[in-house]
Amino acid sequence: MFDFDPNKNYYEILGVDENASEDEIKKAFRKLAVKHHPDRGGDQEEFKKINEAYQILSDNQKRQQYDQVRKGGMGGMGGGFGGGGMGGTTFDVEDIFGDVFGDIFGGGGFSRGRGASKRPRRGEDIVVSLEVDFKEAYKGVSKEFKYKRNVHCDVCDGTGVDKESQKTTCSTCGGRGAVIQTQKTPFGVMQSQTVCPDCRGEGSKDSKPCTNCGGRSLTSKEEKIKVDIPSGIRSGEHLKVPGMGNYGINQGPAGDLYVKVNIKGGSGFKREGDNLVVEVEVPYYDAVLGGEVEVDHPDGKTTVKIPKGTQPGERISVSGKGFGQGGFGIWNKKGDMIVVPKIKLPKKLTKEQQDLFKKLKEIG
Repeated sequence: MFDFDPNKNYYEILGVDENASEDEIKKAFRKLAVKHHPDRGGDQEEFKKINEAYQILSDNQKRQQYDQVRKGGMGGMGGGFGGGGMGGTTFDVEDIFGDVFGDIFGGGGFSRGRGASKRPRRGEDIVVSLEVDFKEAYKGVSKEFKYKRNVHCDVCDGTGVDKESQKTTCSTCGGRGAVIQTQKTPFGVMQSQTVCPDCRGEGSKDSKPCTNCGGRSLTSKEEKIKVDIPSGIRSGEHLKVPGMGNYGINQGPAGDLYVKVNIKGGSGFKREGDNLVVEVEVPYYDAVLGGEVEVDHPDGKTTVKIPKGTQPGERISVSGKGFGQGGFGIWNKKGDMIVVPKIKLPKKLTKEQQDLFKKLKEIG
């Protein structure tokens, strides 16, 4: 009985030429093993095929027997290598495939996973809402407020471990940070490396967690901060304050703070793009004859001219009184103030006023 299947083309399975060298065969197997290994989400059946092919082609005696059988020259070959077939074959992952599994699990052999779980991690960002009124949003303002965030525990310096305690070697992995799992397959016993479940790859355990933070390495703290709200900011915009978010575990850096600005309505103002829109009551005689009215503005009251014959709802533009950075000439980036007149009609008329309106009606 042969220890291989002469009907299979092992060279084709590994993607090498029949005259390939031992080094070329090994490189081809390494590449395919990394691609198809089940621990990395690969195809288990495909991995079995390339494993079987490598077991034959990497052994000079087995390769010679395989080549002779495929060419019809069986000669005086005997069968078997100890136990009748591939089913009894075992191999040491660390000796034969150490470099291959180094590629699969991040390089550097079985000790590479140690300490991965103790890497510092960046903290989460925080988003808070801040309410400002319309005039503050127009002119810009500094706002002070309080919020809570996670900071490194000042008792254990963010390590999560009692300073008086000592680390102990993990008894499960013996300090290696990884354990070897053995699994029987139709092609022999497969071994694979996994991160130690007890120490999570660290190789050691903290004998006593910090009593202040319970081993979390973080505690909650109320912060007081002042932010500058720029003039012309829009409702819903976010201001970023770097490094003022939550700190990360294992002494990781802090995330950022994002301040969402919500602008309160009211005050008789509206915003349209960079234009400031305001409604104002205009006496009917000023709408007819022309005149001037005082209009509220975030910078204070301003006088606006009302043209003759102004119609209800007609929009009057006042250049440079809207939102924006300001400037000179073509660099003036400020929007306009749009005044919308509300024509004020009298509810009661004197006898004299009635007579005047009757004359106007007669004149047409």
